[in-house]
Amino acid sequence: MTSTAVRSGGTAASDQSLGAKASDLVTAVRRVAAATPGRVVTRYHYRGLTYRELDAALDLMVPVTRGQQMDDRAAVVAAVFAAIPSLSAERDPATVAAVIDGTFARVLTDLAELDIAADSSPQRGVGTSEIDLRGIASRLAGA
Repeated sequence: MTSTAVRSGGTAASDQSLGAKASDLVTAVRRVAAATPGRVVTRYHYRGLTYRELDAALDLMVPVTRGQQMDDRAAVVAAVFAAIPSLSAERDPATVAAVIDGTFARVLTDLAELDIAADSSPQRGVGTSEIDLRGIASRLAGA
């Protein structure tokens, strides 16, 4: 089975994530990483990849992929491979595609949850206080 077959039979969330604007995906990773850096974004075998690790890998990959005129989705894919090197040894392309597609879908889902939590938080004055941010982060960490 090829990765194309996996993508065509994907879920609504992964179909949505594949159509997301590339730059929005990097921004989404960075926003979720700022709120919940220890949250796991994807797993491969026994290895969990946190938003903190994915964000750090993106710092290395975005300049490279942009320098090669690739979009930022390529940077996210490269960052996942950089953070989970054992994924590159996987022989089943369907498994690799599932990890990558699942990562994209999870990022967009977590961003939506972050936005919902931010919208439901009471607004105080001009900005969001540190206490409000901790509340949002604690809600996301419990998911």
